[in-house]
Amino acid sequence: MAAGGTVAVILPTTLFAVRRATVTVDGHGTRSPSGWGAPGRERPGRIVAEPAEDGERDGPGMWVLAVDPAEQPLRARDLIVEPSTGRRWVVATADARDHAVDPAVDWIRVQASLQ
Repeated sequence: MAAGGTVAVILPTTLFAVRRATVTVDGHGTRSPSGWGAPGRERPGRIVAEPAEDGERDGPGMWVLAVDPAEQPLRARDLIVEPSTGRRWVVATADARDHAVDPAVDWIRVQASLQ
């Protein structure tokens, strides 16, 4: 963590809050997705790339977001919310990007679809 208790996320330009995917288990032990939990703390982030149209680069409608590493572990189906705009993305993949020299610039590269 950088001085002052903030974490750099490749020049953050917005704040994101994460809502963790929830799962219920029925009487037979079958697990089913059931929604999302409450939003967590707002943390710095950045929209790295947004699709101009479906089918561009990383797949249909995929966005690339930079998320604060404090959100690890971030998993597929978690929801990322941008409180200032109300936009919401469902996480498809999340890969930690650790800097070899300075952990203050670590980030999570997220591919997500706009919900």
